[in-house]
Amino acid sequence: MAPPIRLSVPGTLLYRPIAVRTVAEAARLVSCSPTNDIKDPTIDPLVHDVRHPFDTAVVSAFMEIFNNIAIHAYQRRGGGTIELTITPTSDSLLIEVKDSGRPFDLGNVVPLPADLDEETLPEGGMGIHIAKTMLDDMTYTPGPPNLWRLYKRLPAAQVAVGRS
Repeated sequence: MAPPIRLSVPGTLLYRPIAVRTVAEAARLVSCSPTNDIKDPTIDPLVHDVRHPFDTAVVSAFMEIFNNIAIHAYQRRGGGTIELTITPTSDSLLIEVKDSGRPFDLGNVVPLPADLDEETLPEGGMGIHIAKTMLDDMTYTPGPPNLWRLYKRLPAAQVAVGRS
């Protein structure tokens, strides 16, 4: 098992691309998805390609949680940090996200309607549902510090193919 990757960024949306890039590359360590060819001058080496389903799920879920922290916990004012501890293994990724912002009550998340369609789809408040759908497990412990634990396993068929 690789040692954890640690990153601390200011708790504002301005720093989200840095955190997302780090999470995307950590996901790639697990999925073994190909990286952009840095020798090809037509490809921007800073663009992260997250077409692999594992990478897409991890990045999508993480972005929703990061947004919630920056927007709600820190109320778009910054003033705090977001601490990441990312632990990749050969078949999974655990992301622990800590902040010292306003605690969140996960119990107040409105359940989705049983039959979602254009009429019942809410305008906002979907971030937690998106993250839960994308991950194998997600927990939240209010603080301070607040702690989100995001966990995603690589499907067994992909582990066998990626590691053969």
